[in-house]
Amino acid sequence: MDGNVVFSGNLRFLSIPDLLQLIATTKSTGTLRLTNYHAQGPASVTFLRGNPTHATYSSLRGLEALYALFGWTTGQFEFKQGKIDAEKTIHRGQMEIVLDGLRMLDEGIIKRLEPGSARKKQPGRANSSSQLPLIKKPITHYAFLVEEEEFSKGTTIIEEGEFGNWIWMVLHGTAEMSKKTIAGPTKILSVGQGAFIGNISSMMTMGRRRIATFTATETIRLGVLDLDPLYAEYSSLSDEFRSLLLSLDNRFRETTERLSEIHSGVHINEKSFFSSEGKLGPGEQVETPFLISRGNATIVEDMKNHPFALINLAPDDFFGPLPFLEMGHEPFSASVHFSEGLQSTPLDPEALQSE
Repeated sequence: MDGNVVFSGNLRFLSIPDLLQLIATTKSTGTLRLTNYHAQGPASVTFLRGNPTHATYSSLRGLEALYALFGWTTGQFEFKQGKIDAEKTIHRGQMEIVLDGLRMLDEGIIKRLEPGSARKKQPGRANSSSQLPLIKKPITHYAFLVEEEEFSKGTTIIEEGEFGNWIWMVLHGTAEMSKKTIAGPTKILSVGQGAFIGNISSMMTMGRRRIATFTATETIRLGVLDLDPLYAEYSSLSDEFRSLLLSLDNRFRETTERLSEIHSGVHINEKSFFSSEGKLGPGEQVETPFLISRGNATIVEDMKNHPFALINLAPDDFFGPLPFLEMGHEPFSASVHFSEGLQSTPLDPEALQSE
């Protein structure tokens, strides 16, 4: 084995989403090389501090090449740590790529590459737990844990619509997040070790309703977080950083609602959802996030050549890339549509990164 190779293995053991998450968790810089007997040549993906920056496979480059690898169910891989000199063609974060890749694989947009590949997509949207993206992180917050709780497989941990302000960290096992719709419950994602159940806004107001249901998919052990020191730390942050955290929480809520609407077949009148007097679109070079002080904006993604409104933004919300966030944001992955008279303040990305 080459001295620079830090790990290698088989895709039957670690899939592409697993590899992306592993490299992101370790914040590694280097090159992932992959081979597959059934593929049209080898493939490679370069990473900078855990995020993919470039990929090649056959005649494909960038995101297109990386997404194609989600269809590989067999093959060998090795990861070499070290400096990279490849061009940067991928501007999305690891988590966003995993979510999009799994969705496209599920919808049949990405072709599966496997021995005797004849697996056919079943009618309707697949909804098994094995197809859901799994969110995991290293456990680094033991100081904030006050007690542990255990739930058996199939037990509801929190129920959508109920009140509660406590937050857990997953210590062992997995749980599934789902949301009620008029078409029935829709499964959104799974959480594993190091992930959190609960959200930051539940610390702000007593009696906050839960926005989703979490169910144990196996015996799961959870650590209850002590909210007093967490709130004290939150209060010590700058006004700008607190606004960013609450704005991220709002984004999560709205995105979850939109996903539920798509699943249930509810169609919102897009004209009433957003109106724009200006636009910040993909390809524009923006390295600074902005905090809205007046007016509104909407994050819009082009889905099948149709503008799809994802999130409404209001004063104290932000738009633009955040230096510490793994998921890619506008304008690389979506456009920002501004209302008339929008006023915003640029934020210092270095100060945010330091804080």
